[in-house]
Amino acid sequence: MTEAFREIYWNVGETVGSLTVYGSALIVLAVMTWGVLRDVNRWRKGRPDMRIDNLRKRAVEFVVQVFGQKKTLKDRRPGIMHAIVFFGFIALFIGTDIIAVEEDFTVPLMGENAGKILVGEFYKNYELIMDFMGLLFIAGLIWMAYRRYTRYPDRLHNRRTDLWALAVLGYIGFSGYFIEGLRLANQTIGGVPVFTQDWAPRAFVGYGLAILFRNIGLGDGSPVGLGLHLFFWFSHTLASFAFIASIPFSKLQHIIYTPLNTFFRDLEPKGALTPIPNLEAEIEKDEPRLGVATLADFTWKQRLDFDACMQCGRCQSKCPAYASGSQLSPKFLITKMANLQRGEPVLLHDGSLGRAHTVLSTDQYNEAPKPVAERTPVYATIEGDRETLPLVEHGIYTENEIWSCTTCRACMEECPAMIEHVDLIVDVRRNLTMIQSEVPSNVKRVLEGIERAGNPWRLPARERTAWTDGLDVPTMAEKESAEVLYWVGCAPAYDERSKRVARAMVQLLTRAGVDFAILGEEESCTGDPARRMGEELLFQAQAQTNIETMHQYRFKKIVTTCAHCFNTIKNEYPQFGGRAGIDYQVVHHTDLLAQLVREGKLTPKRPINQKVVYHDPCYIGRYNDIYDSPRAVLQAIPGVQLVEAPDWNRERAMCCGGGGGNVWMEGWGKRGVNAIRLEQLMQEKPQTLALACPFCMVMFEDAAKNAGVDEQLARKDMAELLLESLDGES
Repeated sequence: MTEAFREIYWNVGETVGSLTVYGSALIVLAVMTWGVLRDVNRWRKGRPDMRIDNLRKRAVEFVVQVFGQKKTLKDRRPGIMHAIVFFGFIALFIGTDIIAVEEDFTVPLMGENAGKILVGEFYKNYELIMDFMGLLFIAGLIWMAYRRYTRYPDRLHNRRTDLWALAVLGYIGFSGYFIEGLRLANQTIGGVPVFTQDWAPRAFVGYGLAILFRNIGLGDGSPVGLGLHLFFWFSHTLASFAFIASIPFSKLQHIIYTPLNTFFRDLEPKGALTPIPNLEAEIEKDEPRLGVATLADFTWKQRLDFDACMQCGRCQSKCPAYASGSQLSPKFLITKMANLQRGEPVLLHDGSLGRAHTVLSTDQYNEAPKPVAERTPVYATIEGDRETLPLVEHGIYTENEIWSCTTCRACMEECPAMIEHVDLIVDVRRNLTMIQSEVPSNVKRVLEGIERAGNPWRLPARERTAWTDGLDVPTMAEKESAEVLYWVGCAPAYDERSKRVARAMVQLLTRAGVDFAILGEEESCTGDPARRMGEELLFQAQAQTNIETMHQYRFKKIVTTCAHCFNTIKNEYPQFGGRAGIDYQVVHHTDLLAQLVREGKLTPKRPINQKVVYHDPCYIGRYNDIYDSPRAVLQAIPGVQLVEAPDWNRERAMCCGGGGGNVWMEGWGKRGVNAIRLEQLMQEKPQTLALACPFCMVMFEDAAKNAGVDEQLARKDMAELLLESLDGES
């Protein structure tokens, strides 16, 4: 092969290649754009939802989540695996674009250019970066394939598009190195082989391959070597274009839709559900649209959620309902709607996961491998207009699936795509409750109790202050103003075990010299259970009643021992005229107790020589980021050895099972969520379980008795533990 022929190959090849690439690129981009616009038109069928406020905040979080991989990296090894593929892909993509602009458009981005071969210092250094990041990219893909097709984690299920994504990206990575190696082995600059240039070894992977190719006769202008270079160059380009064109038609769509979904995430407080707009006017209509009954009832943002899901299963791996063996999988909750809006077969509950809801101990169920056959989904084609098909009536969503959710927000905490699973479930419950009246019997009893008696226990309002017997507890009606309004809540007012917590809290406030009062019989249920069960009208009625009552009096703080009351008054009452954060602060009792200890107004001195484990309630933890104050109180008590549930604490703590109204419902799975959570908390063999929510107290009282550890493990609220540690008689 003469030098002249070799020069002709490179020069003509570049010209033909450029024409082929840019001509094909236009076609590929047109196909991809058509696919994206098709999906956008589907989203636009959804109901309105305002998501364009506070653009600066959205942009900042977008950068942090997408380019910082913030949520993805929370998932440890899978997060690292995804991150190295992501950053490897970005590095290669940037390098390819820079080279294309430099060579084909003669824009000097990298410095020197010798015969269309980039030799500037920037290019030399970026060659090193590209080769290194390319190795990480390939290693990440191999790791993904090994994990998906060898380990079989329960949270994943395999589809053809998964294999396509791994295969096409893998070929792009490997073929890129072959192209580089063959180029270094065969190309020249002014008659001098590129292989001999001082910068060539910086492309260390390609350089190593070039040595190999030269040793086996595929270098120095070898016809076979040049032929292989041509083959890999065109096949690499074809694979890259196939990858781009397939993005909106495969799992790869998350490359576009997940960042988009992140930008349009909910900026309201995490603990606030979206109210139904113009609720009373909607109810007056002949055919009111309340909640979600069909695909057409979802908002455009929820429909974007469906396509943004990458089916990673992080939500499923932390879902307490799924762990219990119920029919709920947050992942399939979303993917069923994605399939439905694309007109694809829908995964029905009786075939989902191959019924792989094997109930394991808490240290086994998340990581246990399953045979592929046991986990192969079974799909069904549903006839009818997919936009108006009733979701529950046709078994796409089941009663078990919708009502077993504890609204704990673990799925949303884990989801790197910012999908709003809890809002979807509550929207379906709203339709079942307010339109169809198809709710479990215990839900009806709770809602009737709140409507008629002002509490879920259906007990008279005159008994709301029975827990105060023997204590000097002033009411706001008597004082009209106080520093602190102690919001007792229904459970501490009516539940026998929780009454002791209310009494302990009053004693602590008194001993700390806090000016406080309660509403007494004027207090009514905040409506949290009603809202989470879908009865939005009842919730709004309770909210308006309580807000009007509170506005009659003057106070600077509302303090409550109930995580649910705290979240509702702080985050949801402002939607209806509540003045939280304006006229008064809403404080959970663990925050107040930590402050009183810190200020020296309460000084724990009596040792409690026990190993204590703290359970993070969902509604002050994941919903309101209160993690440190309860632990600070425990650490201030002499003798307490604070231990944690390994891997299941703080924002990753499992729910007690009582949220979303489930404290009043029978278990939906093969095991109780409270039993699974108790196992986690017992791993460090504690003597006391510290709690900070009356719902948690109810759930763990039952779990401890059922597990036979009633005498072995004490269950105490933070207020009770602190009171016990103070000097003097309690």
